[in-house]
Amino acid sequence: MASAAEKLEWIKGHLAAGHVIQITTYLRATRYTAKHADMFRVDGTNALVVQRGRHWDCIDHCKISAFA
Repeated sequence: MASAAEKLEWIKGHLAAGHVIQITTYLRATRYTAKHADMFRVDGTNALVVQRGRHWDCIDHCKISAFA
């Protein structure tokens, strides 16, 4: 299993290449493009999070896909 920092690097690399990243939970699938690259980070507890308004949601156990 990859660390949160490795996942973040993978996501930012695909976004920089112009790909679309999709985060899938049980109820929702959300797509992110290059303009959303700043919405991803690793927080203080070493968890991969994505910004949702003023809040940060943990996406450690979500399915992360990249589409060209």
